[in-house]
Amino acid sequence: MEGVSLQEPATARSSAEIVEAIRGLSAADWVRLKKVAAYYARPAVPAQDLLQEAFVRALDGSRVCPAHVDAVRFLAEAIRSIADGEQEKADRRPALVSIEGGSGAATAMSVPDPAQSVESRIVQAEQDARMRADLLALFEDDSAAKDIVEGTMEGMTAEDLRELTGLDRTAYDSKRKLIRRRIDKRYPEGWQP
Repeated sequence: MEGVSLQEPATARSSAEIVEAIRGLSAADWVRLKKVAAYYARPAVPAQDLLQEAFVRALDGSRVCPAHVDAVRFLAEAIRSIADGEQEKADRRPALVSIEGGSGAATAMSVPDPAQSVESRIVQAEQDARMRADLLALFEDDSAAKDIVEGTMEGMTAEDLRELTGLDRTAYDSKRKLIRRRIDKRYPEGWQP
């Protein structure tokens, strides 16, 4: 049939759209992304490297940005994911530990026990992901509250969260009360896995 496309509508941003989104980042967007990168930075993976790697992966298509997702949110999630991946690699590396004190101490390899730590980490990661999804779902109708909840789970400070959301102290405090009331109402006995 002429004029009817059998292809599905584009569901991911193209490289050109990613470039355009990056070029269109506001000063506040840059501040947010740099803060996210700084939060997830580790000695082995500095913040600037995380930020750069997120851009590279977005541009080369190894990380796909859904068309309906805000570019800043996508890049922030990419930074978090890259940092988690790097941390997992670091956790699996054998570590040299001293078996005697002193500067001339002998060293030995300490290989992490993959059987125990992987299982417990998987269980914990699944519980964390479920709790995170459940809590964020409570605030689908309120983007500022959702950003505050998400930022709090990521360890951002109140000052960072006010800057991120653009709320003044009073509005921020009111939003925190709303968040607490909504969570208390939904989970009166606390969140259960």
